[in-house]
Amino acid sequence: MSVYFLAAGPNNLTTVGEGVDMKKEVSEELITGWQPETIETHKRWLLVNHPLGMPALDDFMMVEDVIPAPPPNKILVRGLYLSVDPFQRLILNSTSRNAEIVPLYGVMMGDVVGEVVKSNHPDFKDGDVVNGILGWQNYAITDGAGHYIHNRAGLRVVDESLGPLNTAASVLGRPGMTAYFSVMRECLPKPSDVMVVSTAAGAVGHLAGQIGKIMGATVIGITSTADKIKFIEDLGYDDAINYKEVNDLSSAVQRVCPKGVDIFYDNVGGPMAEAVMMNMNDGWRATYVGVTQNYNEVGENGQPWKWKMDKPMFIVHDYVAEYEDGRRQMSEWIKDGKLKYQDDIVDGIENAPEAFIGLFAGTNTGKRLVRMNQKRLNGEAA
Repeated sequence: MSVYFLAAGPNNLTTVGEGVDMKKEVSEELITGWQPETIETHKRWLLVNHPLGMPALDDFMMVEDVIPAPPPNKILVRGLYLSVDPFQRLILNSTSRNAEIVPLYGVMMGDVVGEVVKSNHPDFKDGDVVNGILGWQNYAITDGAGHYIHNRAGLRVVDESLGPLNTAASVLGRPGMTAYFSVMRECLPKPSDVMVVSTAAGAVGHLAGQIGKIMGATVIGITSTADKIKFIEDLGYDDAINYKEVNDLSSAVQRVCPKGVDIFYDNVGGPMAEAVMMNMNDGWRATYVGVTQNYNEVGENGQPWKWKMDKPMFIVHDYVAEYEDGRRQMSEWIKDGKLKYQDDIVDGIENAPEAFIGLFAGTNTGKRLVRMNQKRLNGEAA
């Protein structure tokens, strides 16, 4: 891992290139009136290569700088939790493949929960806990505006009464809203239904299956290890298949679902999806939340994989106007003991690339987060 110290440029953006002298003078804009208990630097992960196939650690580079000060109408956010997600693989490509790309030497895009250190914006105050697309960095300057693809709602102030801080990026954040709205609006489970969930122990899958159970469906999970099978059965799944231990997945689904499948909740795509679809009943429903099987594929033309199915992939931000209702319902289910969640937390922003790449090897159980700071500004545990 390479670490460089860079000068902050306009709008806190830094462009780095081969042959550029990294040791420039630091920004003259420094925070006054607030200093962390220990000396901190502004750490950012930049994308330095557009990978073909599986991303590698060398595709990313960490840079460090002084902590910048927010200009008028902007705020400085100190990150606490960073979400790493499989869909981020699509934004690493050199050309657009169903998602906006990260330019070379741009800060890697990512969802963050953090605290406002200094606000020069009328909509936010010092100490607010916020959530939004702030990137793979422990400090960020933002005006709170939304991202037209990945976060149309913009930066939000987190309601801490709904759950712990980390849940704002997991069960009460994008993954939780994805599970909630995809199940409740597209799958529409009812007591007579059999629902199959792929990547059932993953960030979205472990929640989606439980929502199906709450609605009365029989829920079957597909996952990859004995430990993950135990995990989802402890969550209330009715049965599970370890796809690595069967020679014919379609036959395995048929054995577990002798009356067929009514709902397929797909997080994987590829041969796994084909095997489940061979067992669907008349009137079946399916939602395609992710296709992790395909994200690292390279076509015969040497180009990254692109979505080709007639039915579009589920887009959670189509329901942005209803997010607060979804968060309140998920929080209520958690407090009533009907819904459990698991956050797979990796400590240290230095480990963000490894935590991200590990998603494609199934090293996570539940929602993977990177904890960037152990403590909040007031000294409490993050």
